[in-house]
Amino acid sequence: MFGSEVRELGHRRDVRFQSAAGFLLVHVAALGVFAVGFSWKGVALCLASYYLRMFAVTAGFHRYFAHRTYKLGRSAQFLLALLAQTAAQKGVLWWASLHRHHHRYSDLPEDVHSPLREGFWWSHIGWILSGEYDETDLSRVPDLARYAELRWLDRNQYLATLLYATAMALVFGPVGLFYGYFLSTALLWHGTFSINSVMHVFGRRAFETSDGSRNSFLFAVLTMGEGWHNNHHRYPGSAAQGLRWWQIDASFYLLWIAERMGVVRGLRRAPARWREATARVIRGRRARFDVALELANDRMAQRIAGLSERWGKLKDLTALAAHQALNDYDRRREAAALRLATLEASYAAAVKRLEAATGKHVEELRTEIDQTRSNLLSILETLVLTAETLRTARPL
Repeated sequence: MFGSEVRELGHRRDVRFQSAAGFLLVHVAALGVFAVGFSWKGVALCLASYYLRMFAVTAGFHRYFAHRTYKLGRSAQFLLALLAQTAAQKGVLWWASLHRHHHRYSDLPEDVHSPLREGFWWSHIGWILSGEYDETDLSRVPDLARYAELRWLDRNQYLATLLYATAMALVFGPVGLFYGYFLSTALLWHGTFSINSVMHVFGRRAFETSDGSRNSFLFAVLTMGEGWHNNHHRYPGSAAQGLRWWQIDASFYLLWIAERMGVVRGLRRAPARWREATARVIRGRRARFDVALELANDRMAQRIAGLSERWGKLKDLTALAAHQALNDYDRRREAAALRLATLEASYAAAVKRLEAATGKHVEELRTEIDQTRSNLLSILETLVLTAETLRTARPL
């Protein structure tokens, strides 16, 4: 996939140098946090800046401007667009226009950032760095193009992010600039772009849509609910992308609070029939899980029974072997006792025969033998001394 993508980038879809340079410059500037040094204040600023602008992108660019899933007053609409453009993801009309195009042709040849068609890295960053999609197609967003202030923001797409970076530097100093702007912007880019790339390749599919969209709990947390991408492609008109209580959707929670405060109006949810369909899908998955769990339990029980049976047989074999060894030991002991008794009887018979032949008791014979041996030793010693004397004597 990646090799074909490199050939594609080098042939038909080249990355524009200016865009790539700006993209790399922000990432290099994010490394300035090492020069500033570690700071808990910086970490807090980075996270706050990341999630503030992530909300503006997900709830603003995506759910409001691209899909119109709720209503805002004109002033609130302008401020939300202004905040979203601090994310440095080009203009509000450009963003909404291309996203509507994406939903119309998702993962088809006309899709501008399909990882299934153009490769992972093109869908992640290549398409946005290309000069091929610089122009805003206002014909796709006529409902938004009628507002002059939105057209002005779209023409001045980097003004908001420059003002935001300046404010972070003036208020918080180098920590604000490098942690609060450059690092959080780099993370924000990849968090947002991952929905186009990662969420069409990895994750679970709750619904059979015509594209490769998928769900991910992790990316839902990182992107304030956008990780429920398969849900969104099934129900794009819903402001809520987490359709079950456990599917965390922070952007929708904040919109719900804003609705209670009167800032947001007409917040659209998935219709009851959609929610019921979702519940049916999840119930079906749960039922399949229960069946699989029951089968697994049965297999485990069978395995345990088999092991128990084998253990019983092993115990029986061990007991039998031990019993046979004891029997063999008893037989050997009895044979040894019998042989000892036989030797003792033979010895007693030999003693009796000897006593009968000599007419003396065996103890008397033993005493005579000892005395005779002692006498012989004395005679031998005398002979040795005599021989030594004769050898050393000189002739006369």
